[in-house]
Amino acid sequence: MLKAVIFDDEYIVIEGLKRVINWSNEGIELVGTANDGISGLSLFYSQKPDIIFTDIRMPGINGLKLIEEVMDAAPDTICVVMSGHREFDYVKQALKLGVTDFLEKPITIKMIEETIDKIKKKKIKDIELLKLKNNSKSQGENTIFSLSPQLSFKHEAVEKACRYIYENYNKEITLHEVANFTGLNPNYFSILFKEHMGKTYIKYLTELRMEKAKLMLQEGYKVMKVSETVGYHTYRHFSDIFKKYVGVPPGQYRKVDNH
Repeated sequence: MLKAVIFDDEYIVIEGLKRVINWSNEGIELVGTANDGISGLSLFYSQKPDIIFTDIRMPGINGLKLIEEVMDAAPDTICVVMSGHREFDYVKQALKLGVTDFLEKPITIKMIEETIDKIKKKKIKDIELLKLKNNSKSQGENTIFSLSPQLSFKHEAVEKACRYIYENYNKEITLHEVANFTGLNPNYFSILFKEHMGKTYIKYLTELRMEKAKLMLQEGYKVMKVSETVGYHTYRHFSDIFKKYVGVPPGQYRKVDNH
């Protein structure tokens, strides 16, 4: 059963949410409430809830600051923001912090039920993704080995090239640079590499970078750090390539794996 908490400085909001929703029927245990941000954070650290419903404007620490700390401490926590204010800046800041939903007061039963449905679907998706990753984690480690220059190649230049790529994958290396290192003409090297490796130079390099990135994300490294470490200095470029290779964005892959 999922654990949830509610933070709001309005007594009527907390009591209303406690009463109008049959939380246990939804598979959720309401483990506590708080009417200010400081008490809310204390409750978060003591209960470690899966879901947080929080107002934005509260005494002590506002909802956005609270979410920022929560996401830093436990990025898999699902946060839902509640606010009676329509300022676009609040919505924008909340989305940047990774909230699952933004509810505008007055909150209706239908709104809460729809949000709970979103949360359930997200949790199911996360569980399925985690199972998939656990099944493929050892395969990923084997892929790293198969991409390493420790195998026997039919051609010395190909082995030399793979070793060079393996040692410099985090740099902006080009086909011409690798070909020059092997002493071969770039066009001939390109054909030779594909013939022996079964893939192009750039695909080999990309696969190596992505497998290294997956392992770093599984170890809890920040996405920006991983991007730079594996040779991508533009976060968007790295994110696009990672999503095409793995099927999900690096941020989502990291959060689910560290659940």
